[in-house]
Amino acid sequence: LFRSEHWMDNVTVARAFDEHHRDHPTAIARKFGLEREIPEEEVERLLVDLLSAPVRGDLASLLESRLERPLEAHDIYFDDLFETRDADEMNAEVLRLCRDEAEMQAKLPEILRGLGWSDEDADFLGTRVRVEIARGSGHAMRPQLAEYGAWLRTNRLKDQLGWDGFDTAMHELGHNLEQLCSTYFVPRPALRGVPNTACTEAFAFLYQSLAKRVLGIEDESAAERAFHEETVASMLMTCQIAGPSLVELRTWREIYELGDACDAEAVRASLLRNAEEVWAEFFQDQFGDDPYHILGAYQHMLGHPLYLADYAIGRTISHQIRSHMRGRDLAAETRRICSIGSVTPDAWMREAVGGPLSATPLLEDTAAALAAIR
Repeated sequence: LFRSEHWMDNVTVARAFDEHHRDHPTAIARKFGLEREIPEEEVERLLVDLLSAPVRGDLASLLESRLERPLEAHDIYFDDLFETRDADEMNAEVLRLCRDEAEMQAKLPEILRGLGWSDEDADFLGTRVRVEIARGSGHAMRPQLAEYGAWLRTNRLKDQLGWDGFDTAMHELGHNLEQLCSTYFVPRPALRGVPNTACTEAFAFLYQSLAKRVLGIEDESAAERAFHEETVASMLMTCQIAGPSLVELRTWREIYELGDACDAEAVRASLLRNAEEVWAEFFQDQFGDDPYHILGAYQHMLGHPLYLADYAIGRTISHQIRSHMRGRDLAAETRRICSIGSVTPDAWMREAVGGPLSATPLLEDTAAALAAIR
């Protein structure tokens, strides 16, 4: 019930804003219409397309073969399908490149040159990222004024940066590159930024996937297999977040339908019912019964209402961009796409990859990846 009371606190705040937004009089309308600028129906259709894709059955079979047992509800969060190096070995690889956050910051121009950025761009962008250690998860902040740089925060081990800190830093570096390009390289100041948070998440996921290449432990054949493995992992992670996203959206709809009759008990009942229905429709066949209502337990629903779908959108966009990048110049395309500016998401995607936001590239590449891996 405590979680539901926290939900109601968010509802109370949202309602306080409703009367001040005549054109977007609900939290849902503001999230989709003002922040994402993607219609609610399009986002819901994307989530459903992902969750209802036939390839999910093949993915479930792969999971079962790796786990050597029938799948259970908590396995929706299992995405560690492929062999990885020992943690100490990975930490040692990072140590060869940089011991701590200060060394990583100093080597950013070198890292960017290794990813194909020109000397001029590598020096310009690499010297405008400040690397620090956060107490919690990673974080990236764009320049608030053109005269300032971007801010990267990651975590570390006690005596070194370590693989986890480096991997997180590469994710945040993707954010920073988007932030810097969309600040300095857009056609005019009014266009600074990207359409929404999903667009910047796309570059964060893209550059995080390059972490092993930066360390020099991934050759061409390994990169090809890594593309397939990353595609499968992306599909798994996108679906694991698409389920809770759909539950959250439907619950918020019911909250507004209830109006003044909505209270913490009603929120709890709605959340549990939606978790059961989404599970029955999209997860039951592969993962069996869910006694936990696991799709309704995501912390973001309380701390960042209606944000969850940004991760599903971001991973979908990220894969579209990553698939588009194959055989192309990573640095040149990163600069070009991130320089489009803060236009509508649909216009941004069409200019970036030549087509609208769609689950199709991820679904098709997942099927190809499963065939290659097998």
